[in-house]
Amino acid sequence: MSDHHEIDDELAELRALGRRAGSEPVGWEAPPADLWARIAAEAGVDAGVDQPSHADDRTVEPEDDDGPLATGGPGTVVPLRPARRQPLFLAAAAALVLLAGVAAVALMSDREPEQTVLASSELDLLPGDAEGRAELVEVDGRLRLKVDLEGVDADDGFLEVWVIDPDVTQLISLGPVRDDGTYDLPATIDPEAFPIVDVSIEPLDGDPTHSGNSVLRGQLSF
Repeated sequence: MSDHHEIDDELAELRALGRRAGSEPVGWEAPPADLWARIAAEAGVDAGVDQPSHADDRTVEPEDDDGPLATGGPGTVVPLRPARRQPLFLAAAAALVLLAGVAAVALMSDREPEQTVLASSELDLLPGDAEGRAELVEVDGRLRLKVDLEGVDADDGFLEVWVIDPDVTQLISLGPVRDDGTYDLPATIDPEAFPIVDVSIEPLDGDPTHSGNSVLRGQLSF
């Protein structure tokens, strides 16, 4: 057991010498002549096998700070620099694609939809100073009525737009006058069957029927 302790002590000394190798030159000493015999005896092998050669006193110069014998000492794992990845490049490419898409959408949204005028009419002046014009247009496959009004005053009520059949027996409300002057026609009606465009003054009485007080009226010409 004493031989075993001596071997451990000598190995400890060697490790201590290795730890100091990073700070100053170290002179390595050859192990005792009987060290191999004792190691062979402990390992149960034939001591007559060729022993490993040992260089005579060698001087080991400390490695550069970036070398394997950095200040961490022998056996210290020095992490390698990770390979440079390309997250910034990929993010920039994705941003460019996104910006291109946004720009395309913005250009499309700024572009006025194509429309085809199907019919039009001047709205006849009824008593008063009002005037206007109506156009039936097709926009993206949908029928819309565009009404431009001038000089129309609703007094204490509100203005409402209607389409009426030639016999003036059927009326369809398109709703109160809008700032943009554009009204969607119901898809279930034939615009040629309701060619008369009427603008009326409606009182705030909750009655959805026509008041009978029309200020502008005209018939679309197809």
